Amino acid sequence: MIKWGIIGLGHIAHEFAEGMKPLHAIYGVAARDLQRARTFQKQYDVQKVYESYDSLIEDEEVDVVYIATVNSQHYKNIMKCLKNGKHVLCEKAIWGNYQEMKIAYEYAKEHNLILSEAMTIYHMPLFEKIQEMIKEGRLGKIKYVQADLGSLKEDDPENRFFSKALGGGAMLDIGTYTLSFLRYFLTGEFETMKHVMIPYPTGVDEMWSIGIATSTGEMGNANMTFRAKLPKRAIVAGDKAYVTVYNYVRADRAVLTFPDGKEEEIKYGKTEDALTYEIRDIENCIQDSACGKHYIEYTMDVVKVMDELLQSE
Repeated sequence: MIKWGIIGLGHIAHEFAEGMKPLHAIYGVAARDLQRARTFQKQYDVQKVYESYDSLIEDEEVDVVYIATVNSQHYKNIMKCLKNGKHVLCEKAIWGNYQEMKIAYEYAKEHNLILSEAMTIYHMPLFEKIQEMIKEGRLGKIKYVQADLGSLKEDDPENRFFSKALGGGAMLDIGTYTLSFLRYFLTGEFETMKHVMIPYPTGVDEMWSIGIATSTGEMGNANMTFRAKLPKRAIVAGDKAYVTVYNYVRADRAVLTFPDGKEEEIKYGKTEDALTYEIRDIENCIQDSACGKHYIEYTMDVVKVMDELLQSE
């Protein structure tokens, strides 16, 4: 059994623990509040509780650490884990600084460690199925990929989503989803980017519209905001058909539409098993270094785009 440690025990860590249930028990957890860790231990039958993040990370028994701390702590936590020989699965957005992310990526590669962002898009069976359909030519030549996401956050300047110091802003909160979808389905290098951004009064980025052209002649578009609700809708369009996916972050169904208006529903996987798929894929790559899954390469491209866009403002 691969021994997982979790640092940071907020809402997403509970979802992760639920996703772990069909696989095996969690080895250890740590939180800033020891009582919270003990409560989490009882709820999910965790073997061990640590008094600090560092004590979990430094335990030689721990194989892989799931980082669910606030965005602003991710890079520090990642490097601490890697330097203690731990594989890492880090919550999104993994980090917004491309040069620092390169350091983490190269360190992990040099030491044969898995470093991955907890991006469910890369693990959903539905998207693997759509990729198969693209390879089979059912959509024809891919021309355009779009992903939209609007998350209506409460208008509260004290909330972490609106704080630069805590890694807030639309790009680091939801932008990683839209750009990850684009990266997963677009081919070639991201060559040209154009964008419009509107900031929130605290100075963080509130809304974006981003256009990307690739070296293979494809185009992508991402739209996001965290002060208005938008449908979680994504489209992959070829010259023979297009696929529409709603709730694409953890989707299990899509609609294939042909030029004559005929539609075909595609069902694959289960939305409720999204985190189980994610955990299973990471474990497979830990156990087999030749697994062929290049999640971190997708992530590096996305971080580079996010960094360039944020630095441009």
